Amino acid sequence: MLQDFESGFVTEETEITVLLKDSSNGAAVLGDWLRPSVNFLASIDNDTGEMIKEEGRLEWLIKKDPDRKGWGYDFEQYGIYKLLVRKCIPRKLESFESATLNNCYMIVKVLEENVQNDKLLEYKEYLSKPVEIDTPYGKFVLDRSMSWFEGEIELNGLDFTAFLETDEDNGETAELALKVFLKTAENFEDFDRKNKEFAADNLLDLAHEWQESDEGENEPLTREQFIEAIGVSEWTVTPYGNMTLYYYDGDIFWGHAIEINIDEDGTIEDADIAG
Repeated sequence: MLQDFESGFVTEETEITVLLKDSSNGAAVLGDWLRPSVNFLASIDNDTGEMIKEEGRLEWLIKKDPDRKGWGYDFEQYGIYKLLVRKCIPRKLESFESATLNNCYMIVKVLEENVQNDKLLEYKEYLSKPVEIDTPYGKFVLDRSMSWFEGEIELNGLDFTAFLETDEDNGETAELALKVFLKTAENFEDFDRKNKEFAADNLLDLAHEWQESDEGENEPLTREQFIEAIGVSEWTVTPYGNMTLYYYDGDIFWGHAIEINIDEDGTIEDADIAG
């Protein structure tokens, strides 16, 4: 497995300095090995000094050991590191695959932590400045690591979290998602009621099955009781106009969220329980 992993990278070793996008917090399982990874926002070619503002990916292998702690390297979000690496061998990507897969490096060694590189420090400071969108319903703040704006929204007496995906990966605007959000928010009461009714019409029979499997002799839940029990907890809008909403279930499904997906034309596609 180690040889298979390494065969995806050139044999030549080179030095780069990177500004990380996130921290090490997970890994893919490859037989007896784990393949952790972390993304970076920009890199410096240490031979030329050129700065490349292109997102990339760092990977490495560690043994799958139940007694291990961490992921091999204790990388920090927005940390700057000098690394000895091997670049991946480029391949043709599918339309759904991210370009970062061809800007990927295998870590050979961490050469230096907390590097004081002026170019990357300046870029880090720029990226650290908050980017906000003010709306009549609450303020959205850009989360660069997720490529979305997140806001705590107050709408029609409801408080919930909303996400506006950026117009492009690693972007700083969400004009398209914001337009859909604001248009929908104007008639949110009707929009919310339609979502609840759709969920009730599609999940009420399932709710009755869950009731029957629970101990007790409760009367079967009515459609209106279902509608009154649930409420929106999260709302995500994509740049394409698609929306995903999560509703708390009022313990109908023992705490599982209800997921509702809506296409770019505003048509509800499906409703199901999540988690």
